[in-house]
Amino acid sequence: MAGKEGPVKKKKESKTTKAPPIDGTESEYKDLLGIAASLTQEEAENELIESARYGEIDCVKALLEVWSGKIPDFVNCTDQNGSTALHKACANGHESCVQMLLFKKAKHLPNNTGNNTPLHWAAANGHENVVEMLLMHDFSYQPNAIDVLVKNSGGRSALTEGFSSQKTKLVGMLLEHDSAAEERLLMGAKEVDEDGNDVQIDDNGKTKSVSENDVKNSITHEFDFLRDENEEKVEEPISADNKLILGDDAEVKTLLIRELPIKNADNPFDEGDDKLDTTGLGIWSASLVMARWMASKATLGRFDGKNVLELGAGCGVPGLTVGLYSDAKIVYMTDYNPATIENMKFNIDMNANRSATKSRAGDWLERIRPMSIDWADESTWPKEKMDYVIGSDLIYQKSIVPLLKRVVSGLMKNDGSFLYTCPSDGRDGLKEFIEVMKKEGFRCVSEEVAPDLYRSNPLHSGDAEDAFLHFYELPVTEYKLFEFKKRK
Repeated sequence: MAGKEGPVKKKKESKTTKAPPIDGTESEYKDLLGIAASLTQEEAENELIESARYGEIDCVKALLEVWSGKIPDFVNCTDQNGSTALHKACANGHESCVQMLLFKKAKHLPNNTGNNTPLHWAAANGHENVVEMLLMHDFSYQPNAIDVLVKNSGGRSALTEGFSSQKTKLVGMLLEHDSAAEERLLMGAKEVDEDGNDVQIDDNGKTKSVSENDVKNSITHEFDFLRDENEEKVEEPISADNKLILGDDAEVKTLLIRELPIKNADNPFDEGDDKLDTTGLGIWSASLVMARWMASKATLGRFDGKNVLELGAGCGVPGLTVGLYSDAKIVYMTDYNPATIENMKFNIDMNANRSATKSRAGDWLERIRPMSIDWADESTWPKEKMDYVIGSDLIYQKSIVPLLKRVVSGLMKNDGSFLYTCPSDGRDGLKEFIEVMKKEGFRCVSEEVAPDLYRSNPLHSGDAEDAFLHFYELPVTEYKLFEFKKRK
């Protein structure tokens, strides 16, 4: 008979105490063992990471069986970004691979491109069963391996990523973990500023840049930059819980972008302090033209396997378009204002849970990287050089011309390209910038007026009134498209 407190619940057993079964036949697995034994160490490490990425459990199992005895810590080998096989399997929700790796005592480590842990990626992509395995696994060989509040370089914890996934069960599991102690969570409680607005405090006790009032007054748009305005709207397959249904080869053609109210509307550029420039909180029509250009058949394939950086990304429309529609290796989304960076990260995360790109949905957070850079401070720039730097409507005053040219040149590889979109006139300093770029260290390989299609309604709904309400400048303004090539 149960006591007053009711029956004691039996603790759920972790799946990671045993190895998962193979998918294929014993004969096929034996062949895989032979292949694994024939590889060099470098080949075996690459195969382990790629097999985990694509959920090839039999390959993962064979490689671990052959190489774990030969190479100490083989299960924790990393790629060039410091990501392990566990990172890849968790990001893509491959449960059997995660189970196998943890059974072989894989460590839960941050990578070196964003300090993201496997739990960050599993939570961000809404993989409930994978999150459960990580939280329940016995990490006695790596004390304090799991901390749901530890932050990546973007200032986001696994718990924050979990909330973004909108998976109630997943969030509940994270909140119940020992590392989500009440006193630590309370550090994220609300405060009120002198004007009575809610102020969010992060885990380090610092004020967040985007307030609750900003969020309440935000607008989220759904864009389809592949849709011709004359085409009929194609409905995406929807499940009972109003989520997009994605198959292994599915491709989501729409992009969700949140814009926030621009602060200090009477002086949004705040020429006294660039870090207070809030123009990036809104979506500017030039960025929509840029996104159309990036998504065009003539342009899109150029980004495959390349490093791309967007300057002054703001809400992130062009950069996220490159990430969604192309197989770009890395897309850096850069800006300077803290609130803009915070909103940009939100837009990246919002699309991570619904995007099926050529390089698979789980890799979204590895490929799309938010970054705060100061154009005048090279120490804040990425260390690697870019194949493409892109930007839209970046010039509003002549004084910025030398600085913009310097940062574009400094970020690019020799023979790299700078793609730029802007209104044909009405921008102080634009003429001077184009002249400088044509003469000093660059050559202009193309200059054209944006076609009418690039100025057409980009909304997935096709709602003309809504498009005019928010982007009234788009159809009535002439935009120019420039490509500058860096001289070797």
